Amino acid sequence: MSIRSAVLGLALLASAVPTAFAEDQPPAQTAPEEPQWTEFQSTDRGFAVSFPGAPKTTSAPVEGQNPMIQYDFQVSVGEDTVYSVVVFEYPAGKGPNPDTDAYLKLVNAYAKGSESRLRKRGPVTIAGRSGFEAIADDGKSKLSHLIDVVPAGDRIYMLVTAGPKSHATGDDAERFRDSFRVLGDASDAESQSAANPPAQ
Repeated sequence: MSIRSAVLGLALLASAVPTAFAEDQPPAQTAPEEPQWTEFQSTDRGFAVSFPGAPKTTSAPVEGQNPMIQYDFQVSVGEDTVYSVVVFEYPAGKGPNPDTDAYLKLVNAYAKGSESRLRKRGPVTIAGRSGFEAIADDGKSKLSHLIDVVPAGDRIYMLVTAGPKSHATGDDAERFRDSFRVLGDASDAESQSAANPPAQ
């Protein structure tokens, strides 16, 4: 997964402002604004999740898996943090019944593509559904990745967030993961997407 750097154009107005006027003004705030988290719903793709901004969306057929389609919903924050929901959509009635091997293939493929290494993985319950979670670290870019896989009928949802060291276990990564829900799901009303290990 590539991290899309946000390019910020800053206009330096101070040089155009007369000195006397500038001295009367309060100092400019240099701290970055906190992202505004709001729920995003994709009724066409059957999910809702909270993003820290409006997501960019793309779609493409999955090479070698036609007619499966991959839909991407992504928000970048700053230069090194990204939140993404990837939806793998199968033809009606052709959705897989994923098992641990299928989950491992997905998270390993992600780790390979992002040049990161898995350090933790295992089954979890997300949005009231059995799923799979992994944490990966990228030594080169010093990024921490949280990867969650949630099957739902003819779709597999992959929630990914990556950011600076310890991001995968931080509050914002958990907020993103825990806000996910499958629309129209019977368990949707009860479970506001708490990610808890399944009962033994």
